[in-house]
Amino acid sequence: MAVIRLNIAADIPASLADADELLRRYGRWAMQRHRKMRCASAEGQYHTPPNDDDRQPREQLMLNVDALACQRALARVPDRERVVLAVLYVPNRLPAEAQLRMLRIPPRLSQERHLAGLRIFESVHKVLTSHEYGGRMRVT
Repeated sequence: MAVIRLNIAADIPASLADADELLRRYGRWAMQRHRKMRCASAEGQYHTPPNDDDRQPREQLMLNVDALACQRALARVPDRERVVLAVLYVPNRLPAEAQLRMLRIPPRLSQERHLAGLRIFESVHKVLTSHEYGGRMRVT
């Protein structure tokens, strides 16, 4: 049986690329904080690799201050758009297509709400961060 991938996310214009990246990083941060931390080896069998230089560096997660600013901005996005942004950016066990299908949001409407939500998020985030940092925009 062939799996049909629906295009549920909109094409991001260059003007919204920063907001898109902020929400991607926020989604990874949101999932990382729920991960249970365990030691490398409870049995003491862990050995460091002989050459540690060839490993990929760990991805830098968002600072908590920046994540909270994203969370505040996202909370001010209207519900219809915020639901779509949460489905698209915060990873979940259920695929995004299935979540949208359960919410009865067709792909075209999802794309429209995605773009509208990004625009609203970006403007609210700019206002909140410029206010929090004394009128100066913080570069993330």
